[in-house]
Amino acid sequence: MTGTNRDTNRTEQKVPKNIAKTGEVAGYIEGALKAGLSGKAAAVYVVLLEAGLALPPKAIINRSRLHRQYVYDALRELTKRGLCIAVGGGRGVKYQAASPDRLLQDAEKQRLDALDAVSRLMKLYDRSPAGVVEVIRGSQAVIESEMEQMREAKDGDFLDIIGGAGMRWVHIFNERIPEWEHLRREKNIKLRYIGVGEDVEHNRTVSIIENESRVIPGIGDVISTSIRPGSITFTIYVPEVMLVRVRNEATVASQRALFEILWNVAK
Repeated sequence: MTGTNRDTNRTEQKVPKNIAKTGEVAGYIEGALKAGLSGKAAAVYVVLLEAGLALPPKAIINRSRLHRQYVYDALRELTKRGLCIAVGGGRGVKYQAASPDRLLQDAEKQRLDALDAVSRLMKLYDRSPAGVVEVIRGSQAVIESEMEQMREAKDGDFLDIIGGAGMRWVHIFNERIPEWEHLRREKNIKLRYIGVGEDVEHNRTVSIIENESRVIPGIGDVISTSIRPGSITFTIYVPEVMLVRVRNEATVASQRALFEILWNVAK
């Protein structure tokens, strides 16, 4: 991306100064920005969500306190992303917020696209540069590889996990979990986890692992994604236990950005 585009994107992400950013509204706007909306679109989307009904453009302009052209730009962006619905037509047109679930769907698609890309890389595994793509098969080999990752981690590293297959991890690691947690505490690694429900409840009430967990329903229970400073790991549990680890700075950065989107909307 060129310097010009980067500057443009940075400007787009700013919330206009004349928007009231107090209390809960500020939190909503921040969440919309993290989900990838521009500053203008984030502000207008929050206005529509708070209204809970279809609004004419004039009402949106008044509530958002944005310039008329900014509002129409934002409405186009929201409509394109499926987050806004036009009701009626002509001078009587009104706009209503669609469900933010679309943001989750987009984020999950990015995660699956990344996995698909890794699957294609696996076909070139034997010819790939050493250390770029690592494929490990079998539950015991996967356990030992993950333990080695914890031993090699630096003090204060992060570990972000998009789960859904979290209980499968618990069943496989079983008696090795205390050892894994000892290594995590020793290295002071902060663990954040996104799961589907049962696994998050386990993390919050049963697990000995210190973590912060949030729920997003419907992620699935076959694959989990672990993001570390130097790598991203896809652990596949069905039909066989297999680990695919990619050591690539750009891939790690893109998946960490995806995690932040999901984390922001998870509960």
